[in-house]
Amino acid sequence: MSHSATRLSALHPGDRAVFASTARLISCLVTESLLRGLYLPIRGFEATGICVLLTSQVSSEVPQRAYDAKDILAVVPLRHVPLFRHDGTDDRGKDISLLDPLDMMPLVFEVYPDGIESVEIEHVDLSTAITRTLSGPGWQISPSTTLLPSKSPVSIWEKFGSSIGLDDTLLKEISDEFSSSVKWQQYSYEHPPKAPLFTSPSIDWEQSIVEGHPTHPMHKTRYFLPPLPDFAPGSFDLYHPKLRLIAVPRENLKITYDFETYTLPLIAAMSKNAGRSVAIREGYVAIPVHELQVAHIQDKFQEAEVYPEEFGLSLLAQQSIRSVLAPDAYHELSLKLGVGVKLTSAVRTISPASAYLGPRFSKQVVPVLAMDPKIVMVAKELASVVHAHPDGEIAKHCAAIIREAHENTSEERGERLIVCTALVESGHSGESGDVPAVVRVFELDTEEKRIQWLSKFSRMLFEAFLPSVLHNGVAFECHPQNCLARFDIVTKELRGFIIRDFGGLRVHPETLKATTGVELDFLAGHSIIADDLDDVYTRMYHTVFHNHLQQLIRVLGLHYNGRGWEVVRQHLNDLIPKDHGLYNAWLSPERKTLPSKCFLRMRMSGMYRFHLHSPFPNLINYRGVDDAEA
Repeated sequence: MSHSATRLSALHPGDRAVFASTARLISCLVTESLLRGLYLPIRGFEATGICVLLTSQVSSEVPQRAYDAKDILAVVPLRHVPLFRHDGTDDRGKDISLLDPLDMMPLVFEVYPDGIESVEIEHVDLSTAITRTLSGPGWQISPSTTLLPSKSPVSIWEKFGSSIGLDDTLLKEISDEFSSSVKWQQYSYEHPPKAPLFTSPSIDWEQSIVEGHPTHPMHKTRYFLPPLPDFAPGSFDLYHPKLRLIAVPRENLKITYDFETYTLPLIAAMSKNAGRSVAIREGYVAIPVHELQVAHIQDKFQEAEVYPEEFGLSLLAQQSIRSVLAPDAYHELSLKLGVGVKLTSAVRTISPASAYLGPRFSKQVVPVLAMDPKIVMVAKELASVVHAHPDGEIAKHCAAIIREAHENTSEERGERLIVCTALVESGHSGESGDVPAVVRVFELDTEEKRIQWLSKFSRMLFEAFLPSVLHNGVAFECHPQNCLARFDIVTKELRGFIIRDFGGLRVHPETLKATTGVELDFLAGHSIIADDLDDVYTRMYHTVFHNHLQQLIRVLGLHYNGRGWEVVRQHLNDLIPKDHGLYNAWLSPERKTLPSKCFLRMRMSGMYRFHLHSPFPNLINYRGVDDAEA
């Protein structure tokens, strides 16, 4: 394999974008146990081995007959040895339990059992070596079999979806989302943000994302729901939108706390911009909305009055797009706005349940939780509004939340705030932009420096978010987009974290009441409610280990040697009492797997608020690649 084919940065942005989405799709197919992936070692190439992705027809069991080319959906050369199932029984290859995009070479082969005429074969040496590897016992590959590089995740997705009998409409919807993801990812590669510096303000870090979620199959999907037009990448600046104003009769709204008082600075700034006062009719409530949402408001809420564009305000969008800063009006506050745009697999509106819960949880629950305020600051939601339409799927399009904005005051406290997602990003423009930000900014140029940095970071992460789980039965969704790391602005030492967004909380109400005396005030059927404490532990495991720490440990080069996970285990053993249920749930040697969130299964089931889980390998007990496996 040529050197240029082994480095992502050397690929054309279009090819690189195709691989980014295809790798995430294959990762989900294998890790969520939708398809079986078998690992076979391969010699003489940069790849350590290959993942043979079997079709759905043979993935549900280990057949006695030999596998042939029709049983193979795709073949992926692997740069590193993945995690294997502890109970794998197929002697034709090791069953893979977790396949991460970073395990893969930037190349995916689709398999054509009957060959293809008049096609120039790429990567001849490698494809020949792969077919030779697949000639051992248990394999029966015809000499006519051809391996060709995959040109789109849609091809693999549609072969899989059709094979399991997925509804044609859903199959097409998800195909379109993959196409969107590739399109927007290509634009991101072609127009990379500048490499942020430690001295860069917090908003620059929020807007420095090149790829985003490391394993979500639709990680870059941007789907604008009708009546919005389908904006092409670059035609609308999602990071610098405008704030618009509407007014709705008070009787048509559900308002939590003093929403109107919090919006007064916005209205004043809008009036100043327009050179005339905002006139609000008696009995109406002014609501700030994202400019993209005006079309949805006019389409769904006939009683709403939309103020002219001259009353608009400039916004700075954070990573989530719908959470925005309004620097002309707010210093200590920010807005979370409902936006009818699908990012990844969720429409970024605000449900009535979330609008109801957030301010109440902030006021009633946050102050009594077992959390060290010196280490973790909670971005409280202070007030909200949502339409009273009886159909929540419509009501969610007219909603807003006022939230604390600690990042705006961080420099006054001598802190630099960095959204944790940005720490693992690379591919930026500028000097050393191809180096992960955490390595570049903190000068982690040796393994020992990286271990020390990880040790401090993971220890403080646990000290921030484990106490509420251990004592109160409350797990924050502290994945890296919801967490901001607080660093000393002079020494760069980690001081703690800020946690924001309550939509992915997991709360066991009985434990919360028993330990704090507070009865959780929520709307019936809310997705945050846990039936038992194991449910709380499951949410925490996925967000902290599978999502947050796994990617960080991998980019620090501390995954395959097991040293990063050794650091994690040491701190967990220090902080979790051995007689607590959480110790057995996570640290018991018998816990080979843990239930974790399945993005692709959820999308196929039309779910995003409620989670589907499948057994994933327990990364906490991972000890690195055995030399015999490599």
